[in-house]
Amino acid sequence: MRRGQFISVLAEVAMGLAMAGLAACGATPSADGEDAAIDAGVLDTQARDAAPPVDAAPPLDAGYSTALPGCDDAAALLYQTPTDLPPLTDALRGTIVRCSVGALLTAAAVQAAGEASGATFVATSGVRVVKLAYRTVRGDGAATVTTATVYLPTTPRALPVPVMLAARSTAGLADRCAPSRDELPAANQALPFAGLGYAVVSPDFSGLGNEGVHAYLDNREAVQQLFDGARALEGLVGAGLIGAPTVALGYSQGGGIVLSAQALEQELTGRRSLRAVVAIAPEWPTRANSFKYVDVLRNPDQLTGTTGLAPPTVVAMRQYGWFTNHLGPAHAGDSFPAGDRASILSSVESLCTIPLGAALGANQPRVRDLVDDSFRVAMLACVDGGPGCVEPAAGFYGWLEDNVVHADPAGAPILIIAGLADQVMPAASEAACDVAKLRAEGVTPEVCSDPLATHDTVLERKIEHAIAWAEAAATGQAHPSCSSSFLPTCTP
Repeated sequence: MRRGQFISVLAEVAMGLAMAGLAACGATPSADGEDAAIDAGVLDTQARDAAPPVDAAPPLDAGYSTALPGCDDAAALLYQTPTDLPPLTDALRGTIVRCSVGALLTAAAVQAAGEASGATFVATSGVRVVKLAYRTVRGDGAATVTTATVYLPTTPRALPVPVMLAARSTAGLADRCAPSRDELPAANQALPFAGLGYAVVSPDFSGLGNEGVHAYLDNREAVQQLFDGARALEGLVGAGLIGAPTVALGYSQGGGIVLSAQALEQELTGRRSLRAVVAIAPEWPTRANSFKYVDVLRNPDQLTGTTGLAPPTVVAMRQYGWFTNHLGPAHAGDSFPAGDRASILSSVESLCTIPLGAALGANQPRVRDLVDDSFRVAMLACVDGGPGCVEPAAGFYGWLEDNVVHADPAGAPILIIAGLADQVMPAASEAACDVAKLRAEGVTPEVCSDPLATHDTVLERKIEHAIAWAEAAATGQAHPSCSSSFLPTCTP
């Protein structure tokens, strides 16, 4: 088990600071090392578990910019999983198996990098970049490894260091599309929080970059891997120095993942430590017709280019991921027409999201060129409850149904941000329906909409509000208001 220390020679000093920080907010550590005290003015004890407020202590510089002993893998090794790992147990989830130290950024460099990607904020901390591979599970519980990017603040805002979970947007399924291959992935959603003193972990999710195939849009699998990323932070930083996950923020595919994290946190982790969940332009599978999937199946002669910007890509990646992971690699293309199968497989296995969409539009001009007709007919029988719901459509449809998760009324507060000009995740069929679902399940999210924002610009245009809202929610302050909370009527 690799446990590089976030600090080395100052470890004892840092631990003392951590204990002092706990004492400063009236807390005493419990037997398992977690803070058992609570600020009743910040958190409803009936709703979420005790956790120290993120501003429990003033910013502390405890030597966090020192090297990480044992974290000395070459970056290229990150995606090669060791072959001698012991059987995975719950206790070993989050164990780091590869670790590579990246850049050390000053606060000015953090702010500049964030601003270059469209995020406006005032950094109070420098950041150490680390790339990890850690142990986790697939949706069926099988052992796997995911790679991730970690941003560690050189001046944490408190000890234990509060954790922000960053869930990425759709990248594609080809190994070269793994975000961690970039030097500073998710710079406009993760770096701002690291620059404000949070420890941030942003997983690629298993099968993207390393062995296997990413299970695209699998709610439960992604959430387990997201929370196991917080365990990996503990292994990297050292016991007692890292806090519980406090903020979860995701964009597009990641927006759906953090909404699922709100729903599943108690079930999967046994606690509710999240205080703020921000979903920006969320891609959240909530029904069979999410992302117009059933509409696509019902119109085989429709031009793929007129189904919307997202549906063809979502159809290809989600079906490919499910067939490969559930039926085996030999069946990866079974849901695609025989005549187009090789072309689609080549595109999915080699191209990242945007070029993949372009290739599908050019090479598979109609829906019937993208979906095998017998599979399409069987899927519609499953949707409509007809007798023709046969395998493999029956298994895929069953997974779609089981993949829907239900919000936790006692869980973290939610902010949904939507661009009303979004043509990838249209507000009427996605964000508005997500809000309606949450309300029906006892959760009233706050909404911030932007009439001019597209899918490509909503993150840049609204990240400042997202940061301010998350900061307020995490510290128990009044949430900042948004200039618009309008959403169209849900059109599922």
